[in-house]
Amino acid sequence: MAKEVKEKKEKIKTSSLRFAAKATSPTSCSIMESEDHRKINKVLDKDFLIDIVVGHILERDIQVHKVALESNITVFREKLQVIRRKELPGNLSPELKVGRFNIGNDEIIKHNWNKLITELNLKEREQEVMKQLFEQTHKNKALGLKKNIIGYFLSQGFSEVRLATEVFQRARILLCAKRGDFSPEEDQTIVDFVDEEGKKWAKLSALLGRTNSGLRDRYDLLTASKDNQCGPFTVDDDKLTIREVFAISQNILEEGHIVTEDWQMIGKKLRRPSKAVYLHWRNVLEPMLKSYQAGTLDMDVKEVLISYLVEHNLKYAQEVDWKELVKLPQFAGTTPAYLQQLLLRLQTGAGRKYPQLSQVELTTETMQMYLNSTTRRAQSGKKLEYQEEIIEFYVSNIINTSNAG
Repeated sequence: MAKEVKEKKEKIKTSSLRFAAKATSPTSCSIMESEDHRKINKVLDKDFLIDIVVGHILERDIQVHKVALESNITVFREKLQVIRRKELPGNLSPELKVGRFNIGNDEIIKHNWNKLITELNLKEREQEVMKQLFEQTHKNKALGLKKNIIGYFLSQGFSEVRLATEVFQRARILLCAKRGDFSPEEDQTIVDFVDEEGKKWAKLSALLGRTNSGLRDRYDLLTASKDNQCGPFTVDDDKLTIREVFAISQNILEEGHIVTEDWQMIGKKLRRPSKAVYLHWRNVLEPMLKSYQAGTLDMDVKEVLISYLVEHNLKYAQEVDWKELVKLPQFAGTTPAYLQQLLLRLQTGAGRKYPQLSQVELTTETMQMYLNSTTRRAQSGKKLEYQEEIIEFYVSNIINTSNAG
């Protein structure tokens, strides 16, 4: 096992170096090449932690991507959410990548953050530093530029060119968003807040330091009916779900979604949380029906998927445009959610087989090696029977009924 993991690490290193040799490195320049940065450096007040941090970075005169520095824009966000492409100018250089930070990017940001506060001997005051750097959200040009300077430091080591404002916001999400179990006090705050002010997730996020999606899911769980069922979905559950979904939208497989209120209605009929019903449809039923329609129900797309990702040097799930991927002929009958689930299973399996590897090292190449080392097993008889029963129901009650109409 140790030998296999060592060989794997060497393979990852060799592959990365080979790709790096082929790639054209972005042009770099001094961070002090910006006139705005030179002006800020002259008026820093070392009584403030943010100015101490900024002064340290400017004094080091680090190298930054020239294209990023020339587009030294700032975006102010109160929310712990990513900066979206539509919030940025339309004339950005095509060299700049926006969105979709991968695991490697996140590890670099966290590494650079630890390096920064260690260099400044501020480890014991880390929470105080984070509060001053990340909780100031008022719109002020000088403050925005200072945050960008920190963003440039945190992006050192990125292979792609990123806007400093986006890197800073990503760091804010990684370092400030609370994770783990909700406390009883948080649960009560969530319920009371929604009762009084409605579902204003951004405002509640600022209050509790949790992500919008995490708060929304927690609220749904807290307010779900106590009579709701849990556990695996039954065949009868699936048949009722299919009937109700197609009653709402006969073209659901082409149009792609129905509204939240409809899922809540279906959830009540099944006596299950609406989110669970939606996820079961998205991850199980919809891919099954689409594969049947495309004639690919019996095809194992894992090898096709992982080979494509490795061939195109897409190392992590965040680097994949899943909506575009499913349009390719080799992925006919699949859905973005289904392919993401397949990749997640491969990542989980690879992580168990190679526990010595870090999350950054669990790339698609690792997953391909794991897949090649596993023994293919035929689907179980029960799974095939379940699939046949669902497809028969779909044909008899949806397709035939629609054709008859």
